Amino acid sequence: MKKVSVNLLTNVILLLAGIILIVFHGVPNILIWGARVMGTTFLLPAVAYLVMVAVRHADVRKSADYMGVLPAVGGLCFGLVMILKPDKFDEILQLLMGVLIVVLGVFHVIYLLLSRNALSIKGWYYLCPVVVVLCGLLSLLVPALRENVSMVVLMTGICLLLFNFTSLQEYLAERRKRKGVVVNFPSEDVENEPQG
Repeated sequence: MKKVSVNLLTNVILLLAGIILIVFHGVPNILIWGARVMGTTFLLPAVAYLVMVAVRHADVRKSADYMGVLPAVGGLCFGLVMILKPDKFDEILQLLMGVLIVVLGVFHVIYLLLSRNALSIKGWYYLCPVVVVLCGLLSLLVPALRENVSMVVLMTGICLLLFNFTSLQEYLAERRKRKGVVVNFPSEDVENEPQG
């Protein structure tokens, strides 16, 4: 079975998240639904772990199983609060979206700067990551923008697509570099031939 690249999986997840945010940015209470989805992602693994520990025979349980109960209960409680009181997380989700896109943009800017000579990075490669960083900073620092939830969600979705576009540019540059490097090893027969 072929291994799936973590980088590819991350990009696919962020691409899907970007598309979903763009499509549903105008939905009323989009952040409430986002909080419920996040709450479910905390709740389900916590419940699964607690059930696994509970159904395991006492003589088979290990101390590590018991140590995981406290974080699982915490995840369960946090997930329940996010599902039952999602309106309490509006501002936190907006803050997280702003921080996320700033971090993603800065990551690409740094990667491009470190790779500029090795991968022959063109100046326009920096455009998308810089736009992503600026959008993140605007969503964090401009109060009028933070009050427009639909705009923040739309901007985050677009930034996630730009992140994926930049990842694609980097991948293609890396691929060109790999294909362009040809290593010729002289054969032993050529080395051992007498030179005349």
